[in-house]
Amino acid sequence: MEGMRFFLSDLIAGKAKAAYEEHARRINERLPSVEVRHVGGSSVPGLLTSGDIDLQVRVSEDEYAVACVALCEMYEPMYRERWRESAYFYAPSSDPRVEIALTAIGNIDDLHHGESWRRIAADPTLIERYNALKRAQEGGSLEDYDAAKREFFYGNFRLEADPTD
Repeated sequence: MEGMRFFLSDLIAGKAKAAYEEHARRINERLPSVEVRHVGGSSVPGLLTSGDIDLQVRVSEDEYAVACVALCEMYEPMYRERWRESAYFYAPSSDPRVEIALTAIGNIDDLHHGESWRRIAADPTLIERYNALKRAQEGGSLEDYDAAKREFFYGNFRLEADPTD
């Protein structure tokens, strides 16, 4: 199996935007009260990406169960063993690959998928650190890359849910 490969997000910006718009439309048709965000490496100009398009679907805690069932009907579930306060899906026929994180507004995964990406986009130093991580993982395994990403996020972001939300 070929190892991880990365390229500048700018090279797929048009495809990423089109994929985001298509899937946001589909999701909002089924779940009109949710917020769909384009997040991840393909959402930040100048960031290295593996080429997948990451979407975050944000819902209130009260709407979470209904949204999870609907997304299970629309997409393929993934990482079920990781489902706690979030659920993960992918669109099997999409090119580029589209992955979706369903999060309840205000939980730690909501902050990870939202706030951390806003901070990366706004900080050239974080962009360079994230790109350095990806360059170091070039040709490596998905498992090692995922571990390096977790370390990056835990090391660079101390996100806490607001207890008043």
